[in-house]
Amino acid sequence: MTESTRIDPSALGPNMWLIDEMYRQYQDDPASVTEGWREFFEDFKPKLGDGASTPPEAAAGPVLREPGPDPTARREPAPPPPTASAAPIDATPLRGAGARIAQNMAASLAIPTATSFRFVPAKLLEENRRVLNRFLAAGGGGKVSFTHLIGWAVVRALEAIPAMKSSYREIDGRPHVVRSETVNLGLAVDVERGDGTRSLLVPNIKGASEMDFAGFWAAYEDVIRKVRSNKLSPDDFAQTTVTLTNPGTIGTQLSVPRLMPGQGLIVATGRIDYPTEFQGADPEALASLGVGKTIGVTSTYDHRVIQGAQSGEFLAEAEALLLGAHDFYDEVFASLSLPYEPVRWTADRAAELGQVGDDGHMEKQAHVLRLVNMYRVRGHLLANLDPLQTKKVLSHKELDPAYHGLSVWDLDREFFVDDLPGARRQKLRQVLDLLRDAYCGTVGLEFMHIQEPDQRRWIQERVEGVDRELSSEDQKHILGRLNAAEGFERFLHSKYVGHKRFSLEGAESLIPMLDMLFEDAADAGVQQVIMGMAHRGRLNVLVNALGKSYGRVFREFEGDLDPNSIQGSGDVKYHLGTAGKFTSRAGATITVELASNPSHLEAVDPVVEGMVRAAQDEMQDDDRVKVLPVLLHGDAAFAGQGVVAETFGMSQLPGFKTGGTIHIVVNNQLGFTTPAVRGRSSVYATDIAKMVQAPIFHVNGDDPEACAWVARLAYGFRQAYRKDVVVDLVCYRRYGHNEADDPSYTQPQMYANIDARRSVRKLYMERLVNRGDITMEDAEAALADYRARLEQAFEETKGSAPSPPEEELRSREALGVLPVVETGVDRKTLDRVLGAVTTWPEDFTPHPKLAKQLERRRDLLERGTADWALGEALAFGSLVLEGTPVRVTGQDSRRGTFSQRHAVLVDYRTERRFFPLAHLAEDQAPFLIYDSPLNEFAALGFEYGVSVVAKDALVCWEAQFG
Repeated sequence: MTESTRIDPSALGPNMWLIDEMYRQYQDDPASVTEGWREFFEDFKPKLGDGASTPPEAAAGPVLREPGPDPTARREPAPPPPTASAAPIDATPLRGAGARIAQNMAASLAIPTATSFRFVPAKLLEENRRVLNRFLAAGGGGKVSFTHLIGWAVVRALEAIPAMKSSYREIDGRPHVVRSETVNLGLAVDVERGDGTRSLLVPNIKGASEMDFAGFWAAYEDVIRKVRSNKLSPDDFAQTTVTLTNPGTIGTQLSVPRLMPGQGLIVATGRIDYPTEFQGADPEALASLGVGKTIGVTSTYDHRVIQGAQSGEFLAEAEALLLGAHDFYDEVFASLSLPYEPVRWTADRAAELGQVGDDGHMEKQAHVLRLVNMYRVRGHLLANLDPLQTKKVLSHKELDPAYHGLSVWDLDREFFVDDLPGARRQKLRQVLDLLRDAYCGTVGLEFMHIQEPDQRRWIQERVEGVDRELSSEDQKHILGRLNAAEGFERFLHSKYVGHKRFSLEGAESLIPMLDMLFEDAADAGVQQVIMGMAHRGRLNVLVNALGKSYGRVFREFEGDLDPNSIQGSGDVKYHLGTAGKFTSRAGATITVELASNPSHLEAVDPVVEGMVRAAQDEMQDDDRVKVLPVLLHGDAAFAGQGVVAETFGMSQLPGFKTGGTIHIVVNNQLGFTTPAVRGRSSVYATDIAKMVQAPIFHVNGDDPEACAWVARLAYGFRQAYRKDVVVDLVCYRRYGHNEADDPSYTQPQMYANIDARRSVRKLYMERLVNRGDITMEDAEAALADYRARLEQAFEETKGSAPSPPEEELRSREALGVLPVVETGVDRKTLDRVLGAVTTWPEDFTPHPKLAKQLERRRDLLERGTADWALGEALAFGSLVLEGTPVRVTGQDSRRGTFSQRHAVLVDYRTERRFFPLAHLAEDQAPFLIYDSPLNEFAALGFEYGVSVVAKDALVCWEAQFG
């Protein structure tokens, strides 16, 4: 504490009792007090006799003093001294803190004060505090008290009525008014001492008027922590402008507190309650009448420098703020990053007493049901999805109760809502809480476009009124997966500077999301997951989801590429696929395969679908539950590339369906350098999925618990209805398109925001520590262990020799013309196939023209010849008889573009279908032929995927003619 900032003890007002106690402790043992207190007491001179402090010696310049008695005033005769008598038996001398408090109270009598009173409606204060705390609780981020909000309103009102910051001083014996430029808000804090006695401390928040609400809230909590931990210093008491006291916490309605010397104003708040005359009334009756709670506020001021009109204006301003004027709650919400509009103050327009069943109430009842439906349809528009909070306030008028004729007063009224979980009649507040929790948190759901009521109901039952809290075991597991995701990326970033790796950073929640998805699938008995994805985060997924060894990845960075690769490209490491085993915590295992994919982004989508379909067909998995397709997409590609729509268009077709795919869009809100507003015309990158009525679950990537919950929801829906489901993981990209790219050329503000953001792992770890679920030491130890394992693998990799080139890559002699392969079959086989394609069941009626056409085939073979269609049928038939499966697809494959093939016959009367080549023999291989949708890219990709898995099958795709 420098000489220029040394504190005048007389300016510490009601805190002087603490000064006395600390001084005695200092005298006994200077080391027992903090350095700040020791510096304060170096030249401290208490008054003799009563322990009060003496003012400092006069210095150059005026000295501020509290006023003494006026020597010119007429003195009343002194009363005769009391007759000496013995003290009452229960009298106790006041000493120490008690004596000092008595002196302070006596000194306050010298100040001519007046008090203004006001009762302020507390309805808006209660409701907006409730919204704030529900939001903060969801993020594990503290709690806002009534006094926080009232204190902030006091600070704002003082700035609007600056005369209330005035105080009285005598300088060189002459009266002066002192006006403060800033507000140091004193907080009267009740302190219970070890012996059960209570005392009052009044530390202050320095510069409160220069903060936003978030800063004020943090400073308030810091002061209270210092009080509770006995860490206050003299600076915390100095230069208080105005004091706020809240005796309402002990039930007091109104209070006229004493004003201490050196201050011009003290504000007191009473309890929040119904007016006295209504406190015995039925709360439901009060709600129907629009009677709300109030809070008493008093302004006790120094009448020498503050006038009654100014005090009245001050209280009026404070009331207006607490009722939402001047965007008071909007600014509070914005400073705490609440993406919602606050509750607004409106006059009540309820039915008259005794008219509860009239048209007005019925109208409101209808509007409540409409509001419920709107939250299901549009609630996702208010969901807190964007970690970067690019859009500061989320709003949609159809989700505003006022739009439906409902006001703040209706929150306490009951309405009939039998379509929601819980009681058939619920207060509107309960209804809104349930709907906001379900649809407006860090998960936003789009599902009301689905036409099937059962599917909509399935989702509603799992999101409305459901506790999404994960177990402690799940939370620690998620943190472990985040440790792995971030640790891997940070390791590569430090060890391989400048290498392209297309990192996952900003979207690390993908790893625990996949982990939960694979775990549920493994525990349910799914045998295989086949995945496809582009390059973003691919290395992380390979290592942390599929179990590819660290050493293998590190060797690829060292230039030791797969010797079987003919590409030799430095970027091939993030195009590679692999297969591995995933083991759940319960011990169940599942095979997970990631298809290779070049940088053609969505080209892999139909390939994966074809691979899955082939695997399901080989397993005879007609229920489509043993093999699960999972596709990972980028937001720009998902919205921009036509193959996505083509693949969706095939998803429910008999020849192409795979029982539903789980799509996860890693939505980093940027396509290279193109933002969403210039990269798509839809609201969401995922809107294309509505073409097949797939549910879409949007989730904030900074909430890994929500990501894990959504993964389980998506898996459950897919297994229940065998339909595609889309998860939109809204996140960001910490670096540019690759690690060598500088995105700040085109998105400087976005990347300034990203650079300032803590990682997902750190945010989640902080949340768990704040909730007491883990200790910081446990979290850091887990990360250190993972880093140690990476370091060990890295050192082992550097010490190992590169893989030797394989013999196959050496120059080889030309093989020349391939040897002739015998493909002929005997006449008996041909006759068998011909008989099958020219006959049909007895109860089958072919088209009149077709019977003659098929009869001509028999004539052709009798003459020892065949046209193209007959030759094709004989080839397909002989292959399936030999045990080779045949699959043919195309736009008109079953009939043939020129009416030539007729691989499927259609009953002329009933349209029943007959497949002649599928009925050659009981032990034949499958013959599958399907008409495909009118697309080419996805259809061809699908058949290629089938051929990758069905290596022994003949897989044909017939391009569209014309």
